[in-house]
Amino acid sequence: MSYKSIVALTFGHAGDASTLRFAAALAVLNKARVVVFPFMPDPMVDLVSYGMLLGTTLPDETTSAILASQKAARATLEMECRRICNAADLVFGDGEGLPRMALATPTGRAEIALSHCLALADLVVISQESLTTSLIAEETFAQTLLQRRVPILIARGDPSRLEGPVMIAWDGSAEAGRAVRQALPLIAMSSATTAVQCAKGLDPVAANPSFDPLLDYLSAHAAGSASTETVRGGPEGLALVEAAKRLKAGVLIAGGYGHSRLREAVFGGATRTLLDDVEGPSLLMAH
Repeated sequence: MSYKSIVALTFGHAGDASTLRFAAALAVLNKARVVVFPFMPDPMVDLVSYGMLLGTTLPDETTSAILASQKAARATLEMECRRICNAADLVFGDGEGLPRMALATPTGRAEIALSHCLALADLVVISQESLTTSLIAEETFAQTLLQRRVPILIARGDPSRLEGPVMIAWDGSAEAGRAVRQALPLIAMSSATTAVQCAKGLDPVAANPSFDPLLDYLSAHAAGSASTETVRGGPEGLALVEAAKRLKAGVLIAGGYGHSRLREAVFGGATRTLLDDVEGPSLLMAH
């Protein structure tokens, strides 16, 4: 019960360091391979396509400047990867043997290359700072979660908290169930697990909110025992955030966008509240 294929999404800014630290910690704990994917749209692709449309070619100076910028950005990222691998006692580079971290070399459109990279990914890691400060990161997060259905760990704070208490936001929904299934390695390594539900947010017609199936599932997978509690306050998202703080959770596991994303965007919702809790625990989310 472990993650073996982890993708660390980087975007060329300060938040990348946190992403890499968490991915490195998970690689060591799970004896896993981390593929660092630099999601940086290639301006050459669009400029060449635009030039072909107009029947023109790019000046050599423009091409050279773009290539030099891309090379410098990759060199900076590789240096950061090596620094973090050295600190974590983790092997850097392609090759056999785990755990290790390697830097992907995407070609063509970033969206298509990422889709190929995620085909067999167990988990994606992205830092809260990246998600908060980069519009590209936010859109990539949404596409990865909602369209590609890959679980995402939003990294917050210190990676050492990954082995601390875990809280499961449980309402019996399909999204919550997928989150639990995909978080089993984190649940198994946690110091304590608590399943929490907010009575105000339950929909017993749409899903069975009973804790019993969840507890049976965790027991069958030897993921340890879990305590349960139901909170009566509201709204749902805020009640879950407050429970996570009270339990000193290092990781919060939740299904994302149980309602339609349009409804969540217009009216807010528990998902939005959990995403906005930037000082809270790391958030593992699945849809």
